[in-house]
Amino acid sequence: MKLNFILFAALLFTIVSCSSPESKLIGTWKVIDVETHFDDANMSPEMILQVVEMQKGTFFKIINDSVIIIMSSNNTHEARWSYNSNDNTVSYYFDTPDDKNKLGIFQDGNIVSESNTPAGKMIVKYGREK
Repeated sequence: MKLNFILFAALLFTIVSCSSPESKLIGTWKVIDVETHFDDANMSPEMILQVVEMQKGTFFKIINDSVIIIMSSNNTHEARWSYNSNDNTVSYYFDTPDDKNKLGIFQDGNIVSESNTPAGKMIVKYGREK
C-alpha cells in the first residue's frame, strides 16, 4: 500500500511538472502576426512593410529551462531566459539576470511582444511550432 502511494505521488509530480508554463515554452517560436500602429505621416507604406518583414525574419528557440537562441537576419545570439509566473512575462539576458530584456507575455499559448518606437507601437505575436 505504501509503495502504491509513493508511485502515485511520483506520477502526480511528473504530470504537474511537465505541464508547467516553462515546459510549454520549450521549442521553436516564429512570428505569426505583426500589428503596427505607426504614424503614417512619418513612414511610407513601403517602410512599414519593410519593418514588418524584418520582424517576420526573427525567431527564437527555447532549448531548455535556461537557454534561448535568438535568430534574426544573419545574427544568432545565445542567452539565458526566465519566466515570471506572476505576470506571465518571458525575459532573456546575456550576462546577469539583473539586465533582463522583456521578450513578451505568454498568453493563450502565444508569446506577445509590444514595443514602443519613435515611429509608433508594434505588437508581434509568436507561435510555437508543433
